[in-house]
Amino acid sequence: MWRGALGALGAVVGVGAELSCPAGAAGEACRLAMAPSWRSFERCAIPAGSDLGEPLFLTVAEAKDHCEAREACAAFTFEGEDLDESPVWVHFKTSFDCVDAAWVAWRKLDSHSPAAEESTAVSAFMASGLGVALCLMGQVLMLSYTHVALEQHVLQVLKPDVFLYGPRGSDAEPAPELHSLEDYVVEEKWEVESIRDRLYAETRNPSRTIDVDYVQVQGNWFGSECLDPPLQDKRPGSAICWYYSQQKCLEMIQKQEHQRGQPYQWVVVSRFDFRWLAPHPPLELLKADVVWIPSGSDWEGGINDRHAVIPRRHAESYLSSWKILTSGRARDVMLDTLGSMKLNGFPGPNTENFLKARLQFLDVEYERFPNVAYLTCTLREKSRWTQCFGTASNSAPGWLYKEEMEHATRIANCVRSSWNKRKMEDCAEDISHLYRGLR
Repeated sequence: MWRGALGALGAVVGVGAELSCPAGAAGEACRLAMAPSWRSFERCAIPAGSDLGEPLFLTVAEAKDHCEAREACAAFTFEGEDLDESPVWVHFKTSFDCVDAAWVAWRKLDSHSPAAEESTAVSAFMASGLGVALCLMGQVLMLSYTHVALEQHVLQVLKPDVFLYGPRGSDAEPAPELHSLEDYVVEEKWEVESIRDRLYAETRNPSRTIDVDYVQVQGNWFGSECLDPPLQDKRPGSAICWYYSQQKCLEMIQKQEHQRGQPYQWVVVSRFDFRWLAPHPPLELLKADVVWIPSGSDWEGGINDRHAVIPRRHAESYLSSWKILTSGRARDVMLDTLGSMKLNGFPGPNTENFLKARLQFLDVEYERFPNVAYLTCTLREKSRWTQCFGTASNSAPGWLYKEEMEHATRIANCVRSSWNKRKMEDCAEDISHLYRGLR
C-alpha cells in the first residue's frame, strides 16, 4: 500500500485526480467539500490580458458563484473596497497575478489542494514507518572539518541511514573522502551537474516562467551563480542548485524505501558544513506530527533552511522546492503567502522566505528546537558570495555568520552532553530581533 502512496506524493504540485460526487441529496456533503475556497487580496489589481468575457455588475457573492461555474475562471478583480453586499463592476480572469493598486482581487483555490492530497496519500503508510533517513548536501569538502562532530553529535544520536548528494567536476573525478561517515552511508550520488539544462527542460513554458515571471521577483530565492552559465540576471547565491539537490535527496530516499519495502519514520536534511557543538535533540523529545527546525537564521522574516527534522508524511512538502519551481507555481505560492508588497518589493524574497511560503501553502506545521550548530568555512573552502570570518589561516575553520555561531555556542553550553524535556525549554533563546523583517 505504501508504494501507491509514494506515487501519489510525486504530484505535490500537480493537478489532483478527477473526483466525482453522487447525484442528488446523497452527494450534497461531497459537493460542499469539493467546492473551491476563496482568498482575497487588498490593494491588488489583476492586470489586463487574461479577461474572461466582459465585466459584470455583481456582488462579491454573485461573482464567486459566477466564477465557480466556469472552469476557466481563476480569479476576479474590481476597483474599490471589498464590500460583499454592494454590486460593483467585476472583471473575471483566467489567470491570477497582482499589481499594487486601489483594487481588490479574489482568487479561487481548489479544496483538494496538494497538501490535502498528500496528507490523505501518506496516512496509509505512515503507521509502518521505521527509522531515520538523513540526507547531507552542500560543500562535501567541509567534511574534513565537520565529520568528527557530525558522527558524535548527530549520527550516534539519530542512528540514521545516510544519503549524500553533491556535484563533481567530471566522471573521472574520484568520489570524495567520507571519513567517519562511511559506515552509515546507504547511497551517495556525485553528479556532473547540468542543472541549468534540467531547469529549462523541466519547467513549464520556461521562456516565460524563468526569463520573465521568476526574474521579475527579486531576492536570492532564485540565486543562480552556481549554474554554468548563470541565468540572465546573474543573481548571487546558489538557491537553484540547492533546490535541485533537495530533489535528488528525496529521490534517493524514495528509491531506498521501495527497495526495502518500508518507508522511514523521519527524514532529516542537513549540510556538510554544519558544525555541531552538542548532541542533536533525540527524536523522543520531538512531536511526530510537525517539522522541527533549529532556532535562529530566520533571515528577513523567513524560516531557517539549514537543517530540518521532518515526519515522513511531510517530506515531499518540505522538499518541494524543485517541483514547485519547475511547475511554474513558485511565484504564485509566494504571492499567496507572502503577499504582493513583499513579493514585488525590495530586496525581494530569500530562500528562507521561500521555505516559509511553501510550508504555509502546503499546510505544514513546524516548531523550533534550540540550535547547537552553525555554518563553518575556511578561507579556501567557501562560496563565492560569502565571506569566512574567525580564522586567519586558509585551512583553519571559521564561521559564516557570527550571530549564528554565538547563538549555537550559548545553547550548547546550556545543553552540555545531553538533552531532556526541561532543557528544550530552558536552553531556548529568542534572537529574532537580529533578523530584520522582509521589506
